[in-house]
Amino acid sequence: MVRAVLKSYRKNILREMKDNLSRMVSLFGIVALGVMMLTGLMSFAPSMRIAGQKYYVQQNVFDLRVLSTLGLSEKDIAVLAAVDGVEAVQAVKYQDVEAQWQGQSETAVVRLQQLPADPGADTAENMNRLVLLSGRMPEAPDECVVHVMGYGDPVEPGTVLTLPEDTEHVSRKQFTVVGTVQDPQHFSTDKESSTAGDGQLDDIVFLPEGSLTTDYYTACYLKVKNAGLYDNYSDAYQAAVDDTAARVKAISGAQCTARRAELIEDASAELADARAEYNDKKAEADRQFAEAEQQLADAQAQLDSAKAQLDTGEAELAANKKALPDTMQGGADELVSGEEQLLEFEDQLQQIEMLVNLKKVADPLLGYAETALHNAQKALDEAEPADEEYTDLRDALQKAQDAYDNISGQLNGYQAQLDEGKRQMYAQGLISSPSLSNEQLVTEAKAALRQMKVKLLQGQLQLTTGTATAYTQFDAARTRLDEGWQEYRDGVQQLADSRAEYESRKADAEQQLADGLAQLNDAEEQVSQIKSGEWYVLDRGSTMSFVTFEQYADRMDAIARVFPVFFFLVAALVATTTMTRMVDENRLQLGTLKALGYSNAKIAGKYLFYALSASVLGSIVGMVIGFVVFPLIIWYAYQMIFSMSTFTLHFYPGMAAASVAISAAVIGFATWNACRASLKEKTAALLLPRAPVAGKRIFLEYITPLWQHMSFSQKTTARNLFRYKKRFFMTVLGVAGCTALLLIGFGIQDSILPIVDKQSGQLTHNDLTISLSDEKALTMEQGLADTLDSSSAVHSWGAFYTKSTTLYNEEGGSADVSIVGAEDDARMTEYFTFRTRVGHDLIPFEEDSVILTEKTALNLGLSVGDTFYVEAADGSRVPLVLTGITENYMFTRLYLSNAQLQALLGSTPEWNTVYGLTGCTTEAEYNTLRTKLLGCNYVSSVSFTEDTTSMFGSLIGSLNYVVVLIIVCAAALAAVVLYNLISVNLAERKKELATIKVLGFYDKEVYRYIFREIELLSLIGSGVGLLLGVPLHRFIILTVEMDQLMFIRTIAPRSYLLAVALTMLFTFVVCFAMRRHVRHISMVESMKAPE
Repeated sequence: MVRAVLKSYRKNILREMKDNLSRMVSLFGIVALGVMMLTGLMSFAPSMRIAGQKYYVQQNVFDLRVLSTLGLSEKDIAVLAAVDGVEAVQAVKYQDVEAQWQGQSETAVVRLQQLPADPGADTAENMNRLVLLSGRMPEAPDECVVHVMGYGDPVEPGTVLTLPEDTEHVSRKQFTVVGTVQDPQHFSTDKESSTAGDGQLDDIVFLPEGSLTTDYYTACYLKVKNAGLYDNYSDAYQAAVDDTAARVKAISGAQCTARRAELIEDASAELADARAEYNDKKAEADRQFAEAEQQLADAQAQLDSAKAQLDTGEAELAANKKALPDTMQGGADELVSGEEQLLEFEDQLQQIEMLVNLKKVADPLLGYAETALHNAQKALDEAEPADEEYTDLRDALQKAQDAYDNISGQLNGYQAQLDEGKRQMYAQGLISSPSLSNEQLVTEAKAALRQMKVKLLQGQLQLTTGTATAYTQFDAARTRLDEGWQEYRDGVQQLADSRAEYESRKADAEQQLADGLAQLNDAEEQVSQIKSGEWYVLDRGSTMSFVTFEQYADRMDAIARVFPVFFFLVAALVATTTMTRMVDENRLQLGTLKALGYSNAKIAGKYLFYALSASVLGSIVGMVIGFVVFPLIIWYAYQMIFSMSTFTLHFYPGMAAASVAISAAVIGFATWNACRASLKEKTAALLLPRAPVAGKRIFLEYITPLWQHMSFSQKTTARNLFRYKKRFFMTVLGVAGCTALLLIGFGIQDSILPIVDKQSGQLTHNDLTISLSDEKALTMEQGLADTLDSSSAVHSWGAFYTKSTTLYNEEGGSADVSIVGAEDDARMTEYFTFRTRVGHDLIPFEEDSVILTEKTALNLGLSVGDTFYVEAADGSRVPLVLTGITENYMFTRLYLSNAQLQALLGSTPEWNTVYGLTGCTTEAEYNTLRTKLLGCNYVSSVSFTEDTTSMFGSLIGSLNYVVVLIIVCAAALAAVVLYNLISVNLAERKKELATIKVLGFYDKEVYRYIFREIELLSLIGSGVGLLLGVPLHRFIILTVEMDQLMFIRTIAPRSYLLAVALTMLFTFVVCFAMRRHVRHISMVESMKAPE
């Protein structure tokens, strides 16, 4: 008997589930959506951190990174390795250059980084191990692998990288790519600045060991002892890293001092060697100058001597021509008297005349030969044996010597014959002396000859012959003089050419010496200005990829802590409503079971089984989607930013159990509570339906003019809406929850998407930021200031002081901000708009202005007029009075007037930043200006607002994917909830609808009768949902905001409209779908009503 009863009871349970399958399915869907949102969003952030932890361990990512402004020496590396708490060190060399990729027209900014000897070694010292994506690692000295930054174009294996010829400290100028890799420090699309090229790093090229030849290291990576035992995102890990970092910082001062002394000593030694070399070269140049000047002087003297000889020859020729008539008359007298003697030695005289004429002709030739010999000797002396024309010059000298010797020998023979003739003629008494000159000999011989001739005819003939000879000699002398003058002019031109060449070479040499001296002086000045340097001890928080990845996980954590809770509450509320109404509908069955002797627990178990079955099944499906589908969808969106192969799906048993337990507990408690309330009643009362609600007037009936103008259907609808308060509130609250979720989703979009445009378009007006390493950049000639003034792309610019510091409130709370002050206060209002967020009231910027961004003011609880404290460079805290709180969304800043800034610093600020406004509109224009500005001395970096907005744009874009996913889920929940509420309303009013159908209502009238109420309830619920959504949206926004980012706190009007429109759209769609159920209601149902 008992077994039969139990069998009937189980059949009753299964029949109940079958009859209410649609209600169970809707309950299943509601729970599944709630659990899906809860597990999907809450599991993603832990999965991200697990992926990050696995990636960091797998690639042996550094714990600390040490950079130095003076570079790190081998001694520095050894000291770092000896620091307590340091497990391993890895010294790294890298440098940024502009280079050319094969097949690309534009240059790229690449970082050349040297690989360790064994890049794949599984040792603690081999940190930041590369992930090989394609190809292989370098094996030959001219091979490399490449990591492409951000969204850069891929570089295929086989591509050749060519470095500029003036690239220093690199073993070669060309490298061939043999593989592509991922640097574990750059697994996101974030950009990194560079001091080379256009200031944006395009690629990182990893070269084999020994490729970089600098004698110092750029960075040193450290692994902290025992840090690997902790979760990389835990406080214990950070504490271990911070302790070691503190010990490294403690030794940095002494190491920087020693490093400076070492650099000065090495530089001084190199300068001494360079100056000695300069002095040697200068002395050698002076010696060569002196020799060249002496040679030019000697050549000038020779030319002057030659000119003097030519002038003398000209004078003698003119005198001889003038004296020729007198000489010929005397000769005629002598010829007459010596006619007889002439006949005797006529043959001898002819020979003498011939010898004299020959000698006269040969004498100039000897002079020419001597000049040619001298010139050849001089040219040979000036030439170097290594010169190509040296052999030709030597042969020319030998020919000139041979010609001179030949002519000299002939002249000597002529002279010997003449001397013999003189002795003979002197012995005969025909001449006056044996030492006469050749000309005198001829004259006296002719005179003797004329004396010997008796007849005048013979004397006249001799006279005629002498005149002809004289003119012949004049012509020969003229020819020789002309040749001499031509040779002189050639010598003058040659000397002028030699002097010009000497002056040119001397000027070049003097310029080179002057440049060398200037370089030496500059180097000495630079050595004297070497500062003591500074170590930067940085953890992973200094690397953009690590920070961005952690921030994304934190944001998902914040969203998961808030949004799924509201989502789940709405689902739980509607599920509770469903079960409560189901129990109320089955009052008669409850009474029957109770009358048959079933216990309250047994009776409630039926409904608990029904509810928990839907809850557990919905939880299982929700968990499957939440643990699998949600993370895959979100990670797909995040893969646009991150490249991390270690991300995998994870199942969290605790989270799964909690979600099942929560859903089961909520629905189970609601079911039990509904059953308990009904089972308290007497069995007889349960066997009777609930008494109808007592008829009474609603509020609208008291407004007589309005009520009288309402139709019968409208009055019926109004009474049904407001008389059944439980139904009213349950429906309104359910719809309100859905509308609120939709409004929150759209509101988050409104809070996130516009902040970049609002910040850069309305609040910050400069688009150029230049960081300076020294204020000299603004004062030196042809420096940054001149470049900015002369650039047509720069419309305006101003010098600013920026520095990161910490603010404190009266209670000791702190916040990190950047101080911003201008050399000219007018630039502050030109580049920044100071206004309140609410009302957009302008905040004046005056001499005593101290204006703080709103995010920081809220975090510190500051208001206008409050006193806060700024940490100074010496660690002291300087009080300031807040004069304004300005609207701001990106970064946190403290804006100070020039007077307040000087009071804070106690001196005139060193302007280390330049803000400017440019007319650049394209990436090419930005890069051109960036390259031009980076070429100025003392310019550390150049960035544009475009760079910052793109970074935040990526962040906001990825968050938007998550928001869209939330909106879709909220819309799905709204559809399911509305379907559930409407189906429940129809189910509990089935007899009512059957009755009005019996009364003759057409189907359309029945539709409007029931659906008008539902639509009005949905519209009221939407309005309530908007009221609930606004504070919930604000709460979520405040929860998910970042330290450097403030979201917009208001919701756009279109989002209100969208939330209501979607809610009403789902209502209309569900109502349309439910028409079939209304049509199938049997009019016989009305006959079953006990009323």
